[in-house]
Amino acid sequence: MLAPTRWRFRRPVAAVVAVVVLVLAVTVVVADRWSKENSIPIQGNVASAITTADLTAVARTRVFFGHFNVGMSVLDAIPGVYADHGVSAPPIEQGRAEPGPNGGFIAHKFIGEDVVEGGKTALEDFDRTMRGGMGRQVDVALMKFCWGDIANSTDVDALFARYRDTMAALERDFPDVTFIHVTVPLTTEPGLFTELETRLKILIGRRQVRGPRANVARERLNALIRGEYAGRHLFDLAAIESTKPDGTRVSGSYDNRGYFALYDGYGSNEWGTLNDGWGTLNAVGAKIAATAFLEAIAQASRK
Repeated sequence: MLAPTRWRFRRPVAAVVAVVVLVLAVTVVVADRWSKENSIPIQGNVASAITTADLTAVARTRVFFGHFNVGMSVLDAIPGVYADHGVSAPPIEQGRAEPGPNGGFIAHKFIGEDVVEGGKTALEDFDRTMRGGMGRQVDVALMKFCWGDIANSTDVDALFARYRDTMAALERDFPDVTFIHVTVPLTTEPGLFTELETRLKILIGRRQVRGPRANVARERLNALIRGEYAGRHLFDLAAIESTKPDGTRVSGSYDNRGYFALYDGYGSNEWGTLNDGWGTLNAVGAKIAATAFLEAIAQASRK
């Protein structure tokens, strides 16, 4: 009878040990992610090419930006880019278009808030806003799909065709506006949490916006955008997000299809999931993206 007694004693001890080991492992991962987010220098990236002249040009340009999620991180980082160069930033206002002292502004609006039909509604929102008066007030306009708009189940070819037709109609009807085309932002490579979530969603047939399948769909759409608009005012946000400071890119393959992913060092763990498969930018990633965003606008203003 002694053996069962010892086993009853050992089971809670084993459970406690397992919990302690798990907590330590999570602590190490969090510390490692936090270290990456706060220590990576901005170097070896196209963002370093911005000049004071570029920033001054943007400050004189009237801009409208339709976006969601990552777009707000980019906008929040813009004042810091200007401060680094000793130049006054243009006003950044939601839903408004009030010129700053240099005559320019960045008006913005959240678009595509429908979780399931985000890509479709984002396009509709952008088109509606431009035709509702914004198109007569700006020099440059751009919209960005959210990473959450594109899932494994998204009909990418149909969405791109809708995007191409919508933008072509806007370019025809607003010839004085320069439209910048933006690739879809990415999510980080999956860890344990996303792997488990993905497998569960595969089993029950649910829509997946995180993990390799979703990044494969994003890469398909981004390839179509690059193919159509390369050399025509393209802001390749996905390329920026997936490029490490040393110039290499984070990539993977799923079902014999390649994809790029958000570099962990540019991702944020503010969602409380160790940045596992999410697409939110941290301060470093946001500043790099914001710098490239401003460079794209500067180029468009010189058309």
